[in-house]
Amino acid sequence: MQPNQKSKIIMASMLVDDIRNDIRFFSVPDEASDLESIRNTVLQAYSCTSGILEATVDNQRLILQWAPDSVHEGAELIQQEAIMLAKQKKYERAAEKWKHALSLNPDDIEYAYKLGLVYFEIRRYAEAIQYLENVVRICPIHEKAQLLLGLCYNKMKKYNLAEKYILESNRLNRSNIFSYLNLGAIYTLQNKFNDAVEMFNQVIHLSPSEPKGYLGLARTFSMLNDHEAANRNYQKVIELAPESSMAEFAKRSMHHPEKEEPQNIVEAKREEHLSKGIGFSLAGDYPKAIEQYQLFLKAQPSDDYAWYLLGEARIRTGQIAEAADCLKRAIKINGKRGLYYKTLGIALHFFGKSAEAVEILKHAMELGKKDPLSHTLLGMNLLKLRRTDDGMRELQSALKKDPHNPLAMYQLAVAKVQTQNKAEAVQILEKVARIEYFAPVKNNAARLLKTIRTNQ
Repeated sequence: MQPNQKSKIIMASMLVDDIRNDIRFFSVPDEASDLESIRNTVLQAYSCTSGILEATVDNQRLILQWAPDSVHEGAELIQQEAIMLAKQKKYERAAEKWKHALSLNPDDIEYAYKLGLVYFEIRRYAEAIQYLENVVRICPIHEKAQLLLGLCYNKMKKYNLAEKYILESNRLNRSNIFSYLNLGAIYTLQNKFNDAVEMFNQVIHLSPSEPKGYLGLARTFSMLNDHEAANRNYQKVIELAPESSMAEFAKRSMHHPEKEEPQNIVEAKREEHLSKGIGFSLAGDYPKAIEQYQLFLKAQPSDDYAWYLLGEARIRTGQIAEAADCLKRAIKINGKRGLYYKTLGIALHFFGKSAEAVEILKHAMELGKKDPLSHTLLGMNLLKLRRTDDGMRELQSALKKDPHNPLAMYQLAVAKVQTQNKAEAVQILEKVARIEYFAPVKNNAARLLKTIRTNQ
């Protein structure tokens, strides 16, 4: 075997006992006892369309190894160019290089997997799936491709398919906590709470200091109204990651029942209002969330985070003026949080106060909120103030951070039309149309594209 072939070998290992008890291989547990029968069954289950798959038993583990038939030297050189472009986040150009390499050697799963990664990164999930499914067809033991396939389907809200591929990845690598975390989240969405608890417990078993495992348990138990178990796990999140956003979420989500001690009863009831409000917000019931936040603030009017939560909930219900007032209260109490300014900027944007929104969003960025949405909103409001060059610059900054941000793309196309750059606008709008997932702005983009073509 050539040295460059060795670098492309894919390996996986499975416990023999796990195989015996897995209905993927045997419908009846312990149906097969001899190792040769187990080996042959697994090889048949993972039969590949290209390359060589081998299996050996070592110390009660079945070691699987896949190797390619050949390596194309010219394609390897092109891949090095693709890797450099990907490191520079020039994903479209990197993808073209990998496609070129793949055209020279269609069975090289490394190129197809990298294409799947690139398209996942830029949110073109259907294209990512196309390449990743080819990877697992050629090399079914590629656990990373199986996992990424599951994540793509999860993004597309196809949870049954997501579960299928992430389970396969987990079967091939029992030590990857990421697969357990994602399975736990999927099972929670499917109301399979017992399965979700099992997955999150497995995360904790493998990595006792991983706060996400405890957070998953806490949220699952909260949905089951087991507040004692939820609080116990929220507390572990706070202990393991005290300065993180997870810890803040955990503190605010804890259930505070009435204490027997009279001096604690009022405080417990107050905190319970906030906890209930967060629960209603997570469930999308914003009117009930608003009621709980108001009850909390009636007793604790100096809590800046509660004013922020109330403002955010009011935005969701279309109470924009009231939302802006709440967010200004939050900022008055604590003016050092960029999140408050950014959310106020959103409210002012919806309220049509572009000049004020621009100043607030600039301040949010000064406090660290330089994310794609902040740049997009700042750009949109600068365009409304007819500061076209400044607005386009902010929209381009948003697209540097997220090249497939549909709102920024559409607004930039509008600006291009206004500046008589219709050819560039058409190119941008066509990219919006190719986005696989649903985005409301796609309808606006389609109408604008039709208008431009009709008037050409």
